[in-house]
Amino acid sequence: MDITIGILIPFLGTTLGSMMVFFMRSYLNKKVEKFLLGFASGVMIAASIWSLLIPSIDASYNLKVLPWVPATIRIFDRDIWINFFWQTNIKFGEKRGKV
Repeated sequence: MDITIGILIPFLGTTLGSMMVFFMRSYLNKKVEKFLLGFASGVMIAASIWSLLIPSIDASYNLKVLPWVPATIRIFDRDIWINFFWQTNIKFGEKRGKV
């Protein structure tokens, strides 16, 4: 039960926040929209550092690996995926005439 609540709280917060931006995007001021998107991306960056990178660095000590190796691999892996989705989104946007 504790695990379910622990998963549902961030899920509901993220879902409600994204629904606000998604459904109210035509009513929001551009500055407010940029603020909300910047805040959300800052939260995601903080989550990736504290929930992913720091535990991987700590685990590397037990595996007898240099501490920066798992973090570096994760950062490059993330950059590859971001670049892939960015390029895919641009291609789909061009087909729809939105870019």
